[in-house]
Amino acid sequence: MYYQTADLCDMNQDKKIQVLSPNFKSFGGKKGFQGRVITIKLDKSNWDLIDILKNEDGTGKVIVIDVDEAYYGVVGDKLSAFAVKNNYIAMIINGYVRDTRETVKFDIGLYALGTCPLRNFEKTKGIRDIELNFGGVTFNNGDYIYADEDGVIISSVELDTSDVPIIS
Repeated sequence: MYYQTADLCDMNQDKKIQVLSPNFKSFGGKKGFQGRVITIKLDKSNWDLIDILKNEDGTGKVIVIDVDEAYYGVVGDKLSAFAVKNNYIAMIINGYVRDTRETVKFDIGLYALGTCPLRNFEKTKGIRDIELNFGGVTFNNGDYIYADEDGVIISSVELDTSDVPIIS
């Protein structure tokens, strides 16, 4: 179940709402979702992301990943499976995904710039829980994300959903 982003924007005009650039496309099976932000900045390698998705409870969370648009697949079928297993709602990646024929089968939101079959095997460290800026918006830990087929909106405060229809 999720809320229509257009209605959320109309009903919450008094709140500061940001809209993610339309350059980001959906590659997951879940077309609508809402959750709280967790941020991570990666340097080429997705090893720290793998650790989070495999070992931490993601209930109610959307993990926002910045790899500075590096052209390699950060998430594919294996990481999508880890995310679903640990109850993550969605992933938004300032980069690329792979295995998209499979990622659309997982019940998770997955937004990225596009696809790339190549994976990076270097082991570098990421930085968690920092402000990220991409796609025309700013993400901070604890922000609220709402998404549907129209797009992705971000707010630093929880939006009023009392008069917004629920889509199932």
